Amino acid sequence: MKISKRNAGCVIIHTGWAISLLWQRCKLLLVVGCMLASVPSFAGSLIAWGSGLGTNIPPALTNVTSIAAGLEHCVVLLTDGSVSAWGNNSYMQTNVPAGLSNIVAVSGGSYHCLALNSNGLVMAWGRTKHGQSTVPDGLSNVIAIAAGGEHSLALRSDRTVINWGMYSDGSPNYFEMPLPADRTNIIAIAAGADHDLLLKSDGTVSAWGLDQDLQTDVPDGLSNVVKIAAGGYHNVVLASNGTVVGWGRDNWGQSEVPPGVSNLVAIAAGNQHNVGLLSNGTLVAWGYGLDGQTMFPAGISNVLAVAAGQADSLALIADTSAVPPLRAEAPAYVQGVFSVSVQTQLGKDYRLEYKDHLDDAIWNELPSQSGDGTVMRLTTPSAAPQRYFRVREL
Repeated sequence: MKISKRNAGCVIIHTGWAISLLWQRCKLLLVVGCMLASVPSFAGSLIAWGSGLGTNIPPALTNVTSIAAGLEHCVVLLTDGSVSAWGNNSYMQTNVPAGLSNIVAVSGGSYHCLALNSNGLVMAWGRTKHGQSTVPDGLSNVIAIAAGGEHSLALRSDRTVINWGMYSDGSPNYFEMPLPADRTNIIAIAAGADHDLLLKSDGTVSAWGLDQDLQTDVPDGLSNVVKIAAGGYHNVVLASNGTVVGWGRDNWGQSEVPPGVSNLVAIAAGNQHNVGLLSNGTLVAWGYGLDGQTMFPAGISNVLAVAAGQADSLALIADTSAVPPLRAEAPAYVQGVFSVSVQTQLGKDYRLEYKDHLDDAIWNELPSQSGDGTVMRLTTPSAAPQRYFRVREL
């Protein structure tokens, strides 16, 4: 799938998805697990904490728009579509391939990296002893990627999943892992050390792989999930009401969500810890913290994204001097009516646009409304249950 360039700010929502709070100003529209997210047109700065080589952010690194953490290394996407990486380089996982360009997503595994370009093709580098960096021939139309321990995942535009590499049962033995039969209508993927998570369009979750810590035993009744994260041997998922559910290995409390944790908009799972992003741009962290990976800097705010490795954590901080990102909240689809709240700016116009199919060439435009600096509710009186909506700032 070719990613389309746009100049105005926008957020895209699908009426068939359970969606939580979203905010971004987009320059490139990117399908991320069929939840359309964006590569921001603004850049942020990075802050790392904890210990290990992953905290050694290159001093001259600027214009970062997306972040990911491997076991002991980090890989980030820059505004020009290039990639930077640092940290443990024992398997050349921080040696970004020459000529890598037009990248729209990155992911870090234990000792390898994945990158997705705007044409839906996947590149991989780093350790490949078990085939995790050997991209299958002919793999195309990819819309999301996830790097695990010794394996990799890709989500295609038809909402099916493919994996490559190998999994372990906790012993020195490695083996290929057949995918479960029910892997359609997938909108997001996440890879742990030796297990994987899939988020379906109905807000439910499935898992497969190593289960020695019950990391593939999805809690009964789990629903309305909007984001998923797989740690080393545990999982945390974010529900549409901003709460978190965890399961799997819990030797350091990584699967026990602290009391009162709510209003989250993003979550990252490290090897044995988690970092959550709150709706006010601040953080919460829990789990193993003896290396300082849960002790984020005091006063940290304006956070856009988080990533978690083994002994380190990473945050992307908004440039507050830049134009504020477009923010859309509380999307709802009730009795055929779609609506969403937008934080407006005085002098800007806001408009809902829609498609019935992502491949349609034209976005259908609804009447625009003028912003007044307050939160405005945009509504369309008749919406199909599987329609794609875009909130656009003009």
